[in-house]
Amino acid sequence: MTHPDYAKAAAFISADNVRTLLMDLVDISSPTGSEIGVAQYLVARMRKSGMDTDLPLVDTNRPNAVGHRRGRGDGLNLLFTGHMDTSYSGQEEHLRDAGLGFQPKAIHRDGWVFGLGANNMKSGLASALIATEAIERAGIELAGDISFGGVVGEIEKTAIEEFQGVEYSGYGIGTRQLATHGVTADFALLAEPTGMRISVANLGCIWLRITVEGTVAHSALANRPNVVNAIAVMHELQTDIAKWSKDYEAAHVFMGEHPNVTVAAIRGGAPWRLSRNPYECSLYLDIRTVPGQTVESVKRDLRKVLRGFADRKGIAEPKLHVYVSDPPLLLDDKLPIIEALGAAQKDVTGERPPNIIRRPGADAIHLTAYGVPCVAFGPGGRMHPEAKNASSMHSFGEHVLVEDCVAAAKIYLAMALDLCSRKAS
Repeated sequence: MTHPDYAKAAAFISADNVRTLLMDLVDISSPTGSEIGVAQYLVARMRKSGMDTDLPLVDTNRPNAVGHRRGRGDGLNLLFTGHMDTSYSGQEEHLRDAGLGFQPKAIHRDGWVFGLGANNMKSGLASALIATEAIERAGIELAGDISFGGVVGEIEKTAIEEFQGVEYSGYGIGTRQLATHGVTADFALLAEPTGMRISVANLGCIWLRITVEGTVAHSALANRPNVVNAIAVMHELQTDIAKWSKDYEAAHVFMGEHPNVTVAAIRGGAPWRLSRNPYECSLYLDIRTVPGQTVESVKRDLRKVLRGFADRKGIAEPKLHVYVSDPPLLLDDKLPIIEALGAAQKDVTGERPPNIIRRPGADAIHLTAYGVPCVAFGPGGRMHPEAKNASSMHSFGEHVLVEDCVAAAKIYLAMALDLCSRKAS
């Protein structure tokens, strides 16, 4: 049932104020490692609206942006959250002339906002903050607290080998700091782009490196029978891995979605010294998992493939090194936040689409693991008509429909009023 003060608060949500906040956020460049400008902006805005604020450091010059709107203290507490870092900086050579959606400069055109981060996920941050501000401006007292956490380092990247530094420090580092340093709640709403569908589950992810060894030798002597070319060996191994990948993807399914295996990188040899036989070659796999799978079960399956290849070739088993292990997520769809969110969406839009499982990694996984059940729901994901032939937002450039951001803000508002009016048991 709609909260009696919903209309009073909803009057403070408009296309103009949602769009203005979104465009302000997009205009602040915030690639992974350089999120401080957005954090400072959010905290200043939350402080101005009357919230208690903090800028807790995750790393040098990398604070999360935290705000709290206190309730009476006897109700359910809610955390709105989302990441401030963007997938790219816009300075990458292949993106400089790629289009509007690849630069940290907001452009409003025909009801759409284009710009780096517009979709993922400054649109969600804007909608959630506007909803929180609307409650404050309407002067509504709630039983529970509403907190806001803009986090650093969510983008799926991690430091490995020579790729070190804050620009590689992602995969939930900000959210883990949030959850282990007192920013908790009974439930959390992650405003990730879900196409306005409620995500009650998430694929997990494993990143691993497989390394085969060759022989140290001069290239002029590489034709000798005892010289092993590591790249050639890896080329053969890839055939076995491709077969395993196909079987793996077919064997697992959840909510209609199959996991997938991507050969995401390969390294071997020295381009600057081709006079040396490649004595090592590494293949890097991104393996998605569905609820019910574990990292250990996937490792065992893959090692069976590696042992079989090694036995057939008469070589040592290729080395396997896991360096990202993000578990899959599955929420109980009877949770109060999911019930309240679904009812809010139905009240605001007249529709309640089926729940989904989300494929890309998300901070909902980390918050839930730390005891804060987190559902993902956000305004991004709808593709512009001109992008109908694009494979994804990543190939066309980021954009979001302002109308969806406004609807999301109103849904967040209705959900927060409902949930935070409930007494904690």
